[in-house]
Amino acid sequence: MCIEKKNEERNLNLPFQLGSVEGSCWAFLRESGEIVLFEWKTYEIDANGAKVIIPGLEDIQRSSINKNTFTFTFKNYIGKSRLIIEDSHGKRREFPLIVLSEKFGKIAPEYWKVIDLSKIEDTKEREKAVEKLIERFNILCQTLTDDITRTSSQLNFSIKSPTAFTVEESDEPMNEFFAYHYLRSNKERIIEAFETVLRKIKRKLVVEEEWLRPDEVDEITPETLVSIVQNPEYLAPAGEGVLMAKRLNGYAPTKVLSFQKYESFDTPENRFAKYFLNLLIEWGERVLEAFRNFKADIEPIKGLLEELEFIGSDPIWSEIGEMEMFPYTSQTLLKGDGYRDLLELYREFTVYVPFFGELQKAIENKDIATLYEYWCFFKLVEELGEIWEQKDLKIIIEPTGELHKSDGREKVYAEFGNGWKLYYNQKKRGYSVSLRPDFSLFKNEELVGVFDAKFKLDVVDANKFAEEDRKMEKEPSLQTWAKLEDIYKMHTYKDALNARFAVVLYPGQRSVFFDVKRGKVEELNLESILIGNRSGVGYLSFVPEVRYHEN
Repeated sequence: MCIEKKNEERNLNLPFQLGSVEGSCWAFLRESGEIVLFEWKTYEIDANGAKVIIPGLEDIQRSSINKNTFTFTFKNYIGKSRLIIEDSHGKRREFPLIVLSEKFGKIAPEYWKVIDLSKIEDTKEREKAVEKLIERFNILCQTLTDDITRTSSQLNFSIKSPTAFTVEESDEPMNEFFAYHYLRSNKERIIEAFETVLRKIKRKLVVEEEWLRPDEVDEITPETLVSIVQNPEYLAPAGEGVLMAKRLNGYAPTKVLSFQKYESFDTPENRFAKYFLNLLIEWGERVLEAFRNFKADIEPIKGLLEELEFIGSDPIWSEIGEMEMFPYTSQTLLKGDGYRDLLELYREFTVYVPFFGELQKAIENKDIATLYEYWCFFKLVEELGEIWEQKDLKIIIEPTGELHKSDGREKVYAEFGNGWKLYYNQKKRGYSVSLRPDFSLFKNEELVGVFDAKFKLDVVDANKFAEEDRKMEKEPSLQTWAKLEDIYKMHTYKDALNARFAVVLYPGQRSVFFDVKRGKVEELNLESILIGNRSGVGYLSFVPEVRYHEN
């Protein structure tokens, strides 16, 4: 249902009034309770003096005319969000949001009919069209997630141990995507480390005080003799022939203090090993549950889980208690055979890895732009591997050991084995500023080209760039600004980073390249840019194959 103030049928029990500044309806309420909005549309909301909060959206402006009215716009964001209304007493009400794009009406025309909301004026027809766009949104999210899972599960990941080590817990949660690749990539290391620990398991000598009958004592110590004198409650009248009774006025001890010595497996290091073993089993089970419906190879995880459960069935673990404190100063843990390997594996497993953390968030929030960025990275890796005929490529992740994402975030790159590397979100210093393209391609540590993934459908023709620029000056709009931003950014990347080329990857139908020497070139692909030694900026069509159809 259209929930804008201009809708005559609007009769809703909502603690706010919401509407766009556009002429038509761009705000809808579904039967499920989700509010549907659109990117690049400016909305006004009046919450009767209550505070308006949209997590992640900082640019919420108070109206200069009405202090109870706020305006906001979702820029370059498509996915789930929340609208929070907080009254003067701090009481909050939350409303789920779905932020859509008009692009869904034009995407994948070979599969879907074009839906142009700007040409649909009837409110009921607009509501039906919006439901179709939501269906396409969900289909595209599923397609991107499936492709990312399938492609990444076929690649070899190497997650290196962080150079810094902390035993503090990260605020960022572990996630199944990271656990899948960690377990799959480290299966042999994990099993070998635990088997080594069981073969060479450390013990400690335990000395315990115990009250025993005199005939049960193996060794008499000075403490044993003192205990007889100091504990008369254990003395009893003795019969004939008891030598000790002669010294104790006819009495003899029924119990004496003894010290029992034995070896125990219940050490801090073994408690850590038990804790880590159970942690890996738990996450193995969670991975199998999460990946049940994905087209990913889960057989390695099943095999590892079976071996871990077999190791866990050893009765020796029942003699070992639960870890209460991390033994970070233990020399056994730092240097012992098997133990040091478990420690290194644990460090790799528990360090915060933004690459997987942000992917998990994107999947949960159905953040199309971020999902498309990850999809493009794996698609690029796949295509570059085919161009160079490199089948043994691998993804390297080098965590910093920090608990939060920052400028010091981890290095992530695909290594092709022939001198070429593709970096993900690698910060690069230009001659005046630092820049962070989505993907950077290096040959023998020298930057060759950069790529930016943009979930958009139209391109800016360099020949018409000046015309678009003048249009922006005369009639400024968010859409025109976003369109020009890409071409500005590509020129900035190319010039500031001294790259041979800078390319936008987008889900449109045309591939266009503006070569420094040859001018505008169409009908080209990634291979022709690399092998053809082209220099310039452009757009490459990177379109996910939609394998689901509308109802």
